[in-house]
Amino acid sequence: MNQTMNVSVNPELQVNTSNCSQPDAYDISIEIGWFNEWIVWEGGIAFHAAYWSIILLISFSLLYFLKWKFKWWCLCKRFDGESRPPTHVKMSWADWLSLSIDEEAVGKDGATFLWFQYRLIQVDVLRISLGIILIIMHYYGDKLGERPNKTVRSTGLYNIGVNGTHGVFCSAILTMLVWLMRQHGQDRRIRSLASHKVNSISSVCNRKWLMITGIPLSATVDSLFEFMKSSFVLKGINRENIVMAKDVSQLLPVVDKIHLIRKTKQHLNGPAFIRRPFWKFWDCHSTDDIVDTVMRGPEFKQHLPEDEMSGDQEIDAATYYNLKEEALLVKKESLINNLEFTGTVFIRFDSSADAKAAKMALTKRTSKWFWNRSNEEDAEFQPSQWTVRYPPPSADINWIDFKKPRSTWRTLALYLRLALTYSIYIILMAAPASVIRWLHVEGHGLDESSIYWKRFVLPTIVSFFTTELTDWVTGQDQQRRHLTVTAMCLASLRSICYLNVILYLIRMLAMKPLPLLLAGKFYSQDFRLECLFFPVHGSFVACCIIVNTASGILMNHLRIDCVLSYLKNLLTFQSDAEQTAFKDAYRIDFDFASSYAELTSNFALTSFFMMIFPVISLVSCFFSILRFLSDRTALTEIYPVSHTGHDLHKESINMVLKFAIASPLALIVYRRIQLGPTVQLLDPGVAAPLSLLILYVMYLLYAHVKSRRKEDSTEDEEVDSIRITAHEYDPVAQIRVEALLVTRV
Repeated sequence: MNQTMNVSVNPELQVNTSNCSQPDAYDISIEIGWFNEWIVWEGGIAFHAAYWSIILLISFSLLYFLKWKFKWWCLCKRFDGESRPPTHVKMSWADWLSLSIDEEAVGKDGATFLWFQYRLIQVDVLRISLGIILIIMHYYGDKLGERPNKTVRSTGLYNIGVNGTHGVFCSAILTMLVWLMRQHGQDRRIRSLASHKVNSISSVCNRKWLMITGIPLSATVDSLFEFMKSSFVLKGINRENIVMAKDVSQLLPVVDKIHLIRKTKQHLNGPAFIRRPFWKFWDCHSTDDIVDTVMRGPEFKQHLPEDEMSGDQEIDAATYYNLKEEALLVKKESLINNLEFTGTVFIRFDSSADAKAAKMALTKRTSKWFWNRSNEEDAEFQPSQWTVRYPPPSADINWIDFKKPRSTWRTLALYLRLALTYSIYIILMAAPASVIRWLHVEGHGLDESSIYWKRFVLPTIVSFFTTELTDWVTGQDQQRRHLTVTAMCLASLRSICYLNVILYLIRMLAMKPLPLLLAGKFYSQDFRLECLFFPVHGSFVACCIIVNTASGILMNHLRIDCVLSYLKNLLTFQSDAEQTAFKDAYRIDFDFASSYAELTSNFALTSFFMMIFPVISLVSCFFSILRFLSDRTALTEIYPVSHTGHDLHKESINMVLKFAIASPLALIVYRRIQLGPTVQLLDPGVAAPLSLLILYVMYLLYAHVKSRRKEDSTEDEEVDSIRITAHEYDPVAQIRVEALLVTRV
């Protein structure tokens, strides 16, 4: 009877999440009394914070000792592809503690990325201040009935219920976020939803050029020129200024190999001999495949001294690399002479006015709405299938993926493969512990080795598996042949971020272990909205932020990519000069897309759980600062000055602003589930966050409309590309010019 009266007085107790614990059957956990509350994977925030802090401290101590003692190149070199000694930017303790940013050392894009992190840290400082107040306020509630032995779950919203304070705090956070993103956009000249009035340089193009796609593959320069002169009134166009874009996906790797060989020859000092790869150690007569193919027989022997014709003699390194370079040059010329047309042309006009007039005329004729139906369309060129626009700078064009259009069935197969890949990603990532069980690698029992394996080793393996699988899945999206580097980065950003959000939503909504759902035991009632507010979800997400941030820091500063690449090529080096050339030429750019995606997804998850589980604000703020310090050091000492598209900075700001809706939305959903569908919207726990949500959505819609109008009004004010070089859109001509310069030298 008393329990019934308590339920009527406290309607929050009507939320039933008892069945939501079923996914824990496939998680990694053991019972060790009170210690289980802090060490288990789902709720061990204190454990993971201490554990990963110790791991980071030990790793960096060992790293700096190795750099000081051995000065290994992979630990000391800045990977900029230059042979000069590394230059380290000295920072005082005041600069280090004040989170200062040296734009000259990290570049413009690097500074924009770091300033974005700095603004999010400022938001996190506000959230941690409000979070402490919420923790105290929630802790003194007793709706969970845990008094007097309260746990970390008592600091959640479910221990007190929604009141007007939560709406006020949400409003403060959203206002602070919008103001900081507006400042960020104005300072870095980024036109985003928060700074839609900024006159940015977001659209950079060559206004004397036109890029036309959809040209038939059988077209030639002469036929296209004659058709355009006879069908359109164009000025300032010449036959010599029409560039047919060719498929150079096989040519560019060969050119890179030639450059590497030439650098290797520069490092040859005195007599040197070729070391045979280990797999050819017992084959005394084996040479390099490409040399043996091109220079086989008498042609090969005539280039070698008589004492090197026998199989038991070593081959001179200079002779070997000369032969290899000649063979690659022959292959390069063969590829150049057999390049295929991709269906895209670049046309240069005498002036920007001529290009603009041509663009208007071609756009009108290529539009089916304006096509004169009384005139028959040309059977060969079909202008209605064309796409005409100003081309981006050549540096932004992804030439390696510039290929002819796929057939319909190949395109369908690609999207089916992408769908399958993303499905596998969700399956594996939604229940990582089930994969560990299927592989039979989990320890058993309560002995010390089993506890060490489950609590120390296994979380690291799961985190590494998560990162690598995410990178692999995102890489599949690049097979859609994004024509620009900017488009490819945007696709990676959206893919990683949205995959993470979908993954967490599925995992938190499911009432059954996901392997059972995916095996066909699925019913509509197996997904319940109430499960979003299951108490352990907040601590689980906090642990994920800790592990992902710490493992990402270690991957950067331990230079895992460089070490793996070097070990992969170590057994294939055939001389010391080749090894030295690899070290000097090794370059790896900072991955802005993945870094932005991790920041954005962490911000989205923190925004959702901020009011429900305010402890996550402490975790998010602390590890955001660690991530900022790590990325600043990596951009200064490890990665070269890297560049990325302006749209990537813009999209990250817009995604953060959109994901901020999660805070008031979570309060509304939580309160409505508690009070039931019959309660009026005038309830204070619903009205305050609902009003805030409506105002914020209206602001975003207003900003979106204003931003689009600004872009439309400034379409003719797009900034011309400053880097206009000869043969800018003809990589084959650039390769020939470089080859001519080499022969002259």
